[in-house]
Amino acid sequence: MTHKKILIVLVLLLSFSFAPIAATAVQEQASGAPAGTGDAMALLKRTADFLSQRPQFSVTIRTGYDVVQKSGRKVEFGDIIKVTLRRPDGFRADIERSDGERGLVSFDGKDIVVFNEKEQVFAKAQRPGDLDGAVTYLLSDLKMRLPLAMLFLTRLPFEIERRVLSVDVVERSVIMDVPCDHLAAQTPEVDFQIWVPSEGDPMPRRIVITYKFDPGEPQFSANFTDWSLSPNPPDSLFVFSPAEGVREIPFLAQLGVSQPEPANKAASKKGGKK
Repeated sequence: MTHKKILIVLVLLLSFSFAPIAATAVQEQASGAPAGTGDAMALLKRTADFLSQRPQFSVTIRTGYDVVQKSGRKVEFGDIIKVTLRRPDGFRADIERSDGERGLVSFDGKDIVVFNEKEQVFAKAQRPGDLDGAVTYLLSDLKMRLPLAMLFLTRLPFEIERRVLSVDVVERSVIMDVPCDHLAAQTPEVDFQIWVPSEGDPMPRRIVITYKFDPGEPQFSANFTDWSLSPNPPDSLFVFSPAEGVREIPFLAQLGVSQPEPANKAASKKGGKK
């Protein structure tokens, strides 16, 4: 397999493993909703403030996402992502895709690493500094996709203020592990829903994003479990140490190659099933 093909695998691994919260909001309020827009925005900001101020946390995220086929049919794929974060400069996401493929994204305050277990390759870029700077570099300079990244940044409250056009409370939901306020919001790019606990720490339990301007209006969903606010990870958790036989390759952006579009996944990875 050529370097370019391997890098495409790495890009697709990362591209479909996270979803954008900072660009979500819902516009219509369901009848009988318990609160108005002002209350809903306060709830959303409370969640953003809480997550952005945590010195550390870990969470398991089970995702599902639509890939719209040429026929118009939607096919869902998914991932399980185990995230561990320790501010200011520790991040690790262990990823397992629905087809069994595994990978890793990590940052240790010095290097950003993306690893693909099946191909036994990794890409690494030096970026000393904090997590916010590393994610910005990953998105802007390395041209990688990390939509849910906003959940992990200290500037999440600012992004909520900047992007969310409207938000309403839909209902009080009681079918999760704890009662949650179901919020619906709208941004210029997407609509999103988020379920946050009505009492206690506002750690999200579910997010659904609708890409309203994409063909077929595909959705991304993420369910959050196993939250811990004190995982106390060792420094070694964030340092990638390649095993014998694992090869280092450059990121696509370092080769001057454009990143493939997510829509290619069904055709290239799943054989274009309709």
